[in-house]
Amino acid sequence: MTFSNMNESSPDLPLEVLGLFRIIFKSASKHFEDIEKSVGITGAQLWALSEVAEAPGITVSNLAKKMSLHQSTTSNMVDKMEAKGLVARIRSDEDRRVVMVRPTQTGLSILNSAPGPFKGILPDALMRMQEQDLRGIRDHLVNLVSMLEYKSDQAASEPLGTAINLKS
Repeated sequence: MTFSNMNESSPDLPLEVLGLFRIIFKSASKHFEDIEKSVGITGAQLWALSEVAEAPGITVSNLAKKMSLHQSTTSNMVDKMEAKGLVARIRSDEDRRVVMVRPTQTGLSILNSAPGPFKGILPDALMRMQEQDLRGIRDHLVNLVSMLEYKSDQAASEPLGTAINLKS
């Protein structure tokens, strides 16, 4: 597929844009598959593990914010990571209601052998973009989403792998 000059008006333009979405999601899907084959955990778990390793003792709610995920989604992911021995939960000495997460040696070993970027290729690319470009993309995507006859608003706070039919 060739992509024409984006300033041209063309009846094929919607299909070209669709092709770009396909490239983005297929590339993200391939990266997730490579991570799982390489280290045996999902892309979302790898991102979470990297955030925990960067800030040992992070709370689940702060981890959810860092990953732009719903807190219950993040809590369930931490449960799975804990069951695999990647992280450990610790209760705060000051407030026993507060639960913090820290990486285990197993988790750190996996992180050290995992392919990057840990956040995933799409979040990594977005984080390297200029703010004004991101605002433009956001505004256009808000418009596109408003035109969808069916939309899943809760998908905004789920791992991308879930949205493209991969395990989270």
